Amino acid sequence: MAKLSYEQLKAVITQYVVRNSLCSDNLDITRTNIVGLADKIGKITSLDTEYIDKLQYMDSDVLQFGKTVEEWSIDLSLAQDYDPSGANTLAPNYATFRPAQYSKELGRKFVKTTIPYGNIERGVNNEGELIAITALIMKRLEDSHAAYKYAVKREMVGALCEMCDNAMNTTTTFTASATYAVNTYLKESSTSDVRGVVVKPYKNSASNWAEAVSNGFIIVLDLITKIAKPTDTATGEAFIKAIKNDVETASDLSEGHSLNGNSLGATSGLKLLLTQKIKSVMEVDVQAGAFQADKVAVPAEEITIKDFGSADSSFFAVLLDSRAIRLYNAYNAVREQSNGEGDFINYIRHFDYTGQISKNAFVRIYKAE
Repeated sequence: MAKLSYEQLKAVITQYVVRNSLCSDNLDITRTNIVGLADKIGKITSLDTEYIDKLQYMDSDVLQFGKTVEEWSIDLSLAQDYDPSGANTLAPNYATFRPAQYSKELGRKFVKTTIPYGNIERGVNNEGELIAITALIMKRLEDSHAAYKYAVKREMVGALCEMCDNAMNTTTTFTASATYAVNTYLKESSTSDVRGVVVKPYKNSASNWAEAVSNGFIIVLDLITKIAKPTDTATGEAFIKAIKNDVETASDLSEGHSLNGNSLGATSGLKLLLTQKIKSVMEVDVQAGAFQADKVAVPAEEITIKDFGSADSSFFAVLLDSRAIRLYNAYNAVREQSNGEGDFINYIRHFDYTGQISKNAFVRIYKAE
């Protein structure tokens, strides 16, 4: 018996494994049997893939009647000095509200697939293979819808980033003698980086910015943290420290951390949305090497997603109230349409959503320096 060496084995295997036999776009018919029949395909396979919506928590109610979402928010009432005379007992003290926000439907879309009668049967060996292929075609119809829906949610996250960025970069400079409507974003001065939002109608109501703020006409905003994107232990630790500080802020009474400038209570259900390649730094570079891992744990539910839609890539993380972004089901249906002349059947998946971004919810955007 001839002794085998590894070099001989390598040569034999190289000759045996023919490259164009492993993955070819074309099928060459062979007849290597004594009858002379075409050699048959022994197995038909397909690799299925899961199309996961990692932002399922954003799914909200079904809008059966009416497709627009209207959101309102009521302000806190200011404490007043006690008057033992009761002189103002009958005077009204109406509640005040943030301007209502309206979210309209995004517009109906559909995905469609066609299955011809008596066609797939030509390429399969048995009923089981036919059922498997047909089922996967139908699954891909729903997968296409799921991929679209997930992309819409990521785009909404990006839209929130841009809304906050625009508010914190407004170039409209405050003038004490001017008139400003509620929800106007202002810059303290031409040389200041401080921004705020008008929360009470302003008409020459203060002598300067500080007075307008102290008298409650303007709420100073703090929506964006510019920080190095985590790439190593030092930047990862700095990022986690920033998150912990912001979670403390969100977990107590605060103002200036929502686009409306409304007074926020303690926020529970915080979500930390991360773009890819951030969590690995947090876990490997920071948490794995920590003496006390719990001290560097992030106190919010972390969700890593592909991107923030078409928003600038400098936005890499968002800490937000879980209610800040919602997607409402405005319409969902699957229709079947048989074409007798063409001898095929169409399956059409219709869907429509109303996307809502709340200006009354806590949000913190992390943007690369």
